[in-house]
Amino acid sequence: MKNKLFFGVFAAMLIVAPFSASAGTFQAEENYQLNPGISIEDNLYAAGGTVNVAGKVNGDLLAVGGTVIVSGPVSGDAMLAGGTLNLSGNVSGDMRIAGGTLIVLNTVAGEFVAAGGQVSVMPGTSVGKDATIAGGTIQYAGSVSRNLKVDGNKVYINGPVGGDVSITAQEIKFGPNAVIQGNLDYYSSSEAIMEQGAAINGVVNFHKTEMPAKKAVEKGVLLGFLTVAWLLKSLMMLTAALVALYFVRSQTTAVIKDAGSNFWKEMGRGFVVLVVIPIAIIISLVTVIGIPLGVIALLFYGIMLLVSAIIAPLLFARLAIDHIFKKGGKELNWWIAIIAIVVFGLIGFIPIVGWIFGFLIFLASFGAVTNHIYKKLK
Repeated sequence: MKNKLFFGVFAAMLIVAPFSASAGTFQAEENYQLNPGISIEDNLYAAGGTVNVAGKVNGDLLAVGGTVIVSGPVSGDAMLAGGTLNLSGNVSGDMRIAGGTLIVLNTVAGEFVAAGGQVSVMPGTSVGKDATIAGGTIQYAGSVSRNLKVDGNKVYINGPVGGDVSITAQEIKFGPNAVIQGNLDYYSSSEAIMEQGAAINGVVNFHKTEMPAKKAVEKGVLLGFLTVAWLLKSLMMLTAALVALYFVRSQTTAVIKDAGSNFWKEMGRGFVVLVVIPIAIIISLVTVIGIPLGVIALLFYGIMLLVSAIIAPLLFARLAIDHIFKKGGKELNWWIAIIAIVVFGLIGFIPIVGWIFGFLIFLASFGAVTNHIYKKLK
């Protein structure tokens, strides 16, 4: 549950920043590289099997890939996700990252938020504000100017912290370079290990909590698996959305327009069709004569669900542009599509509220897709 709540917070932090972007450079290919000495003079959105940013980004950086390497400076915020992240480029804003294996050695002027199966923050790393980390095995040897919050299985802190520290973990150890200026609150089944040289200048509060070892180990593994699965799903959804926008743009635009202008009506239609068609298919399949029709209907039903899932994040973008940012005349394009898919997917990690929100958007998309197909057939 804590991981889901963490991802909820992670999603919420990403919602506002990306949509405020008015321009950007988009790069999507199997292996993308921004060479040293090359500068991007606006926001950079990059996706691929391997993303290597060695040049300078004079704006925000949003990158997703199997492997993401950032060694060049970023003048804005950095939002990164991938199977393996290796980060050594300095970030002038906030950094928010998620992945299976995270290796960090840089300077982050703002906040630092990370989620991963294995998180290694190397000596020499510095965070200008707060740091929040969730994962399996966490090693933090950098410095934090303000507060540090950690949720993991095995946690090793070996760097100075200017504020308070809060840790929830199975095993907790403080190295010789760990100097905490504020208070330490930690939740664990056993007391933390203090190596010689470690210092806590504030109050230490130990909350003895039974934490099953198996569950703690699985937490980081599951976190990394979910991140990679979400990444692959997002890349597939992005490809399909771009195909819809640029190859069947008129039909896609018409469906999104109907769903946006008649949201509640199309949502109701989508709910009815979602329930009625499976019942009709089951009735057809239990009769010998109706089996061929039932099979065809089942395949057609699956296609409609898939198309609606692709349309849903684009509808989300359309609603946000029209009703939140008040830019009704702005057309959907590639960079809006990638931001919408990332944010819409992350909202789905928010327990209850995110699930309901995503389901309602999907129902409206499903209703509009169904109505559009019905009009075409009629």
